[in-house]
Amino acid sequence: MLAKFKEKRAFFDYGLFFTMLILMAISTVMVYSASVWNGGDYANTSFFEKQLMFDAMAIALFLFVSQVNHEVFRGPVIRLLLYAITWLMLMATLFSAPLNGARAWLNFGIFLIQPIELCKFVLVVGLASYFDQKHKGKMDGVIGIVHHFIHRQIKATSPGRRILLSFSDWILIPMVVLLAPYAIIIRMQPDDGGLFILLLITAMILFAVGLPSGYIMLCVITVPIIFMYAWNNFSDNQMQRIQASLNPFLDAEGKGYQLINSVISIAHGGLFGVGLGNSFQKYGYLPEPETDYIMSIISEELGFVGVLVVLGLLFYLMIQGAIIANRCVSIYSSMLALGISGIIFIQTCINIAAMSGLFPGTGVTLPFISYGGSSLLVMSTMLGVMANISMQNKYRVAYQKEVRIARSMSATSSLTKGGASVD
Repeated sequence: MLAKFKEKRAFFDYGLFFTMLILMAISTVMVYSASVWNGGDYANTSFFEKQLMFDAMAIALFLFVSQVNHEVFRGPVIRLLLYAITWLMLMATLFSAPLNGARAWLNFGIFLIQPIELCKFVLVVGLASYFDQKHKGKMDGVIGIVHHFIHRQIKATSPGRRILLSFSDWILIPMVVLLAPYAIIIRMQPDDGGLFILLLITAMILFAVGLPSGYIMLCVITVPIIFMYAWNNFSDNQMQRIQASLNPFLDAEGKGYQLINSVISIAHGGLFGVGLGNSFQKYGYLPEPETDYIMSIISEELGFVGVLVVLGLLFYLMIQGAIIANRCVSIYSSMLALGISGIIFIQTCINIAAMSGLFPGTGVTLPFISYGGSSLLVMSTMLGVMANISMQNKYRVAYQKEVRIARSMSATSSLTKGGASVD
């Protein structure tokens, strides 16, 4: 047992683990600083105490999941169970009390859960598993049943039918079976930021797995059409958010209020910041600064240098995810690692763009930094999965190296014995 523990420790991805710990440490300090004045309650520590609890849970989840074979998630029963649970959780949000204009949360008393955070991971698992099965020509689970049904109904007897089947395999099945059930409920909440992330995750994996060039051209043509349709069907609240991101002073006391104060925080911080704990905007000017706009407080207190440190740590996780994905031998493992790093990348970009006015505010958290349990616990779980993939890659490389050495020694030994017999 001790030998097995030492073997696992030898392949453990300390880079991912310690980067996560540093990000969580920065987050905890900044959550305390940002929430120290909560609606006039000075020296408030409730957010800080809860964040410490979330940190402990996140570390435990990472360590546990990193030791669980990531292949377990590709089993048809596990996939169906995860999908059903997350879909039912999304459904339950429709009967919950609205928060910030959306029914996207489930209230469990001491903490809130946002089901879409878990949906992101389940979607990546589903897409990675589907395209791996598609590549191998062996389908299982519900998505396999749908695939077999379509292929039984439509025989590839003509070029038109072959194109239709190809479109079904590449676009229709992933979109309708995996994405659409989530998208319908999320649109009813509504959580447009979350839905946008799911769309980007799907598109990223489609391109990464080798979407045919014909469909890429189709996307180039249809995306502007879809955008125009969406633009003409945005609600008044959505249009106000978009206008506020373009010119927040059009509604300085309303939709543009948070962005204006976020930009003031960024400008006030300068290069090195005003000092830890010395933010002025957190005193009632920037609403809920510990959540989606926590990077504004980091920018004000730690300056541009502090922002670069946080972004550097996050981009290290993204780059490592891409490296791990590139070293995988199966499409499933590769797309799973790439999907997880992609979620970190997408959410980081959207959050930074929203706090600086380059993108409408959508309530997207900054991975490992924003206050809250849902995002942190799911992110740590996904990073644990990535760590397990990394460990298996390292183990495979080490095993192959040992095999090569053993074969080389065996060949050398055979040559020596052969030479001795000739003499």
